[in-house]
Amino acid sequence: MGPFDYLFSFYGLLLGIAVANVAIGFADMWRDSERIGVGTCPPLLACVVLLGGMNVWLTTWQTRHDVGVSGWQMLAAAGIALPYVFVSRAMFPGQEKEPESSLEDHYLKHRVLILAMLTVPPVVGAVSRALLDDIHEYGLREAWMTVRIAAPLLLMPFGGRKVQRAGLGGFVALELVGLFR
Repeated sequence: MGPFDYLFSFYGLLLGIAVANVAIGFADMWRDSERIGVGTCPPLLACVVLLGGMNVWLTTWQTRHDVGVSGWQMLAAAGIALPYVFVSRAMFPGQEKEPESSLEDHYLKHRVLILAMLTVPPVVGAVSRALLDDIHEYGLREAWMTVRIAAPLLLMPFGGRKVQRAGLGGFVALELVGLFR
């Protein structure tokens, strides 16, 4: 097992936790759907987390020949993957005394923090590729990354359901496109 394999397994562990949290959250949504409304935003956000994790994994795989392994690289990996773990938990309400009327209400109440966390992986990824891996590319990948960073930032100020649904739907499409860029 080479150095990249160790780093990749660390990514896999952290991203696997995020994926597992989303899967458990979907199961809980289905189980509790008669007691608490689901809405549209939570499933869309779950898709963003799943597709975002896949994009991180693919990007790391595609740069495997240029990636070194160091303490800084491990911190960068944590900075890229842990926000997905955070969002995969924060998107579902805990056992509160007075829960929101729906999962969508919970998302709308906490959207700024959740969306801010979704900007962290591409920012840390871009910085780590440039500084740690000495990868400097300009073109479609960087344009996609710029839009990927801007998407959650543009959604933050809007609290309306329709805007959030449309924005998260566009975010899902963006992440889907990212899988094939």
